[in-house]
Amino acid sequence: MARLMQSNLKWPFVAFIVLETLIFGSGNAITKMAYDSITPLWCLAIRFGLASAVFALFFGKRMVRSLRAAKVRSWLPAAVCMALSYLCCNVALDFTTATNVGFLVALPVVFAPILSSLVNRTRYPLAFLPFQVVVVAGLLLLCGNGGSLVFGVGEVLALVSSVALAGALVFGKKGLAQLDAITVAGTQIGMAFALCLACAVAFEPMVDVAQVSPMAWGTIAFLALLSTCLTFFLQNVSLEKLPSTTVSLLLTGEPVFTALFSFLLLGETLSFVGLAGAALIVGAVVAATYVEGRQDAKAAGAAPTSTAPASA
Repeated sequence: MARLMQSNLKWPFVAFIVLETLIFGSGNAITKMAYDSITPLWCLAIRFGLASAVFALFFGKRMVRSLRAAKVRSWLPAAVCMALSYLCCNVALDFTTATNVGFLVALPVVFAPILSSLVNRTRYPLAFLPFQVVVVAGLLLLCGNGGSLVFGVGEVLALVSSVALAGALVFGKKGLAQLDAITVAGTQIGMAFALCLACAVAFEPMVDVAQVSPMAWGTIAFLALLSTCLTFFLQNVSLEKLPSTTVSLLLTGEPVFTALFSFLLLGETLSFVGLAGAALIVGAVVAATYVEGRQDAKAAGAAPTSTAPASA
């Protein structure tokens, strides 16, 4: 991994985000099954609690050393944003359809470039605007799937989740200038655990462990180990090599994988319109990744060669 981080290759990190969206997509398809025997907030609290324990076991000492030498503002904004994103997304599912949530939560592709421009005081990446428009159109076709979008409490929560995820990407990349990917991921997981546990205690009855089915425990274990520990690590490692705008664009593949696994595991099918939306998303993401690669190649070719002064 250290050799990969030192290289100029970007495609492995693009593959990491694609793997992340695949895991998220499969997790979305099975999470509803767990809700048959455990409430959403307690499912989240146990998931992030288990993930926090795993990170503490393997990386606790490393994280403590890293955090002691860093400023709080280098990790706290990204951690709070990530925790808020997961909390709002899962609560939104209780107020509206997964279709509407899927569309709105996938909108960091719109918010991340705007937030990045404000936080980092950089110009808006206009070159990616056409791809962002195509992706939003594709998401609407995919997640609408012949239905209609309404806007209520669930939609507001899903939109907040989307903005918060964009914040996690932007602030997370900023924090990686002082902290390593493992520490940033660990703080995000720990903050999510604290927030979800507090909300579960405050707003839901105490979980009855004996009533939680084995299938639900298996789902929670999958969500904690793969859909949290692994994906948070992959996302933060990739943010060290890719712009937050690119990562947000790649993450729009999540609804595509959700639709695929919903078909395989739950028997849900897409209409022709939904399939067309999925094709638009995949095509736009591939094209945007190719364009970014070409831009990086041109920038590398235009960079001045070593101009060390000759000795007198």
